[in-house]
Amino acid sequence: MKIAFLVQGLFEKSDSIGFDCIYEYERTKALFPKFSNQIRIFAERFDTARHPDVPIENLDTFYEWCDVNPEGTVIYHYCGAWEKMDSFLANRPTPSVVRWHNNTSPWFFFSKKRYLAHTIEGFENIIRISTKPNLFFWVNSLFTRDQFVALGGEASRSAVVFPASRYLKKTTNVHVSERRFAPNGIINMLFVGRVVPHKGHKSIISLADRVRMATGKPVIVHFAGREDDVKAEIEVHATRYPEIEVNFYGEVSNAELDELYKISDVFLCLSEHEGFGLPVFEAMRCGLPTIVWSTTALRELMVDHPLGFQYYDLNMFAAAIVALQDADVYHQVLAAQQHVLKSYTAEILDNQILEALAAVKGETNTQLHTALPRALQAQPEIALAIMEQMHKAQAFPQKAPLVDRDSGYNLFSRYDIQTFRKFFDRSERLRFAAFENFRTNGQYHIEANEFHHREGKLEGDVLHFKQGHYSGGHLIFGPYRDLPIGTYTVMFDLSVTSTDLKSVVVDVASQKHGELDYIKTPLAKLSTNQPTLKFRCDDANDMFEFRVKFENDFTGEISFRGVILSQV
Repeated sequence: MKIAFLVQGLFEKSDSIGFDCIYEYERTKALFPKFSNQIRIFAERFDTARHPDVPIENLDTFYEWCDVNPEGTVIYHYCGAWEKMDSFLANRPTPSVVRWHNNTSPWFFFSKKRYLAHTIEGFENIIRISTKPNLFFWVNSLFTRDQFVALGGEASRSAVVFPASRYLKKTTNVHVSERRFAPNGIINMLFVGRVVPHKGHKSIISLADRVRMATGKPVIVHFAGREDDVKAEIEVHATRYPEIEVNFYGEVSNAELDELYKISDVFLCLSEHEGFGLPVFEAMRCGLPTIVWSTTALRELMVDHPLGFQYYDLNMFAAAIVALQDADVYHQVLAAQQHVLKSYTAEILDNQILEALAAVKGETNTQLHTALPRALQAQPEIALAIMEQMHKAQAFPQKAPLVDRDSGYNLFSRYDIQTFRKFFDRSERLRFAAFENFRTNGQYHIEANEFHHREGKLEGDVLHFKQGHYSGGHLIFGPYRDLPIGTYTVMFDLSVTSTDLKSVVVDVASQKHGELDYIKTPLAKLSTNQPTLKFRCDDANDMFEFRVKFENDFTGEISFRGVILSQV
């Protein structure tokens, strides 16, 4: 058995993906002691001082290992698009594992371009590699498996392996009788997680104020976790609640985190998206009552938790915290959490790793069986026949592209409404973005090719009327354009040469109000003074046209290069 664990980085202070990779590496060695010297760990960037007991090897050595061990299994802990490695593993004939911890949904970052691009890139990359026949996926929850399938992956080529926590090694039993809720009269509320838009920090602060009003007790909110620029928005939100003390600790050490779990009275997780939710289990393992909005992965993991609420309701969350003041309620919650913790143990993770490895090597069909409907699982003969056919189908790579489809969970949220509204608004404004572009001095150029005309010919960007005889009236008109409400100037880029014509008339008209303004300009002034009109749009549904008119028949030559609009 030759296995290479691979992760891009092992150098950060609090890195759940890196810790998970090291944990799986160490547990696999313990589960297969006869092959422990054939199980290795590699990283592109790593800090040996941060992991002094782990024999991490570099990327050059990893490629050498792959050359020497073409039959070896690679277990790659995915943390975003790593194009070079993705291509390498996809083209490697031996089966490899992509360990995916879920990506945050892009609508949480719709107003933050940098984060939006990163998360979309991560999803697109999963789509690219999900159909590779030699790649098997380890996901951190059933929720993430649903997301994997929604992107086009096959449930039968995925296995659920829970992420690891250092608190799994915590062997001491929790003595619930030793804890008290707010023993000094101050309620300490804790959340541990990255300071990003979807983790629920603002909700927790708002909730804290409701608890303060309901109990009459001071409330302190503690936030621990890597901080992003969204922290400033959360701090502004906190100023609305001056009675609530809010503390940000950033990334903390293990000892500091232990102390926060120790001094807190309740752990809150009101996160809008969790691939697993490790801190929730860590808090329970430390004997801290938890209150959770059971959404995404927490919906399945908290199904037996008495304070795992299906619906987002701040009053309900606050009521649960207030109820913890009753000693009987408090200790009943702690006792119930011991039952919930039985669903996340080191033994369960060991079994998941063993089953997932066996599935990669084709030694078991357990993962394929769990992907079947329960009614089908209850019919073993039918299930076996279908699984045999699926094994045959999986032997052939998909040549045709997958059909785009919905995920099957057709709930339309407030985020979706905001996203579509912003898209429509921005696409509508995109046509007039020049008005806001300082590089063009806020000018919007309507090209000559967008206008209607009589007898002209478009030559490149210029509407040209060659030397000849032309009838009076509107010779150029259009383009029947709607505009945002506001005041505008329009300049006609025009040149006319004629021996029997004294002037040219330009005007602006709207569909609802007819002619709005006009100006007669002597031909002698056209070369130095392009005719310009000022008008106003009071109705975004109105349509405007800009016209060039000659009062009499004439002989001459005309060149028209469009009009330039500016918003006053």
